[in-house]
Amino acid sequence: METINKVIDFCMKVLSLIAAIALGFLLLGICYSTLSRVAFNKPLTNLVEYSTYSLVYVTFFGAPEILKKKGHINLDIITTMISEKANRVLSMVVNIAGALISAVITYYGALVAIDNFVNNIKIMDSMGTPQYLLTATIPIGMFFMTIQFIRNFYGDYKEKNSIA
Repeated sequence: METINKVIDFCMKVLSLIAAIALGFLLLGICYSTLSRVAFNKPLTNLVEYSTYSLVYVTFFGAPEILKKKGHINLDIITTMISEKANRVLSMVVNIAGALISAVITYYGALVAIDNFVNNIKIMDSMGTPQYLLTATIPIGMFFMTIQFIRNFYGDYKEKNSIA
């Protein structure tokens, strides 16, 4: 089990690295586009499309690692009003719900990505980008979200039983 967790952690770190690189290129692209527009009166025409696409990568590839570090938003107003035991149970319920929702999105996202690939569907943009390059990010990211929600549930379950 420890080896599987290490492989999953490595994959999530690679996805986070891809998200960070996409964000870095987005930042550099916007700076270059601004400079080229002001200095040379030649803005980068495809930058809006690239930035839209990179945000999809950043969102879905960065989310599993953030979930692992419990960096997502929590509703403190609720969790501070209930006991620690109830908090742990609530966290377990949220993790199960998150895992189920992520699994459904993974499944249907994979169906869409495969359909886009098989039918060679292209986005109606100036570059003719294959749509599967964008839609494939959704099932990949959500697959690791599903795994991380399950891991978080297991961690909360072990903690709950050690307290009780």
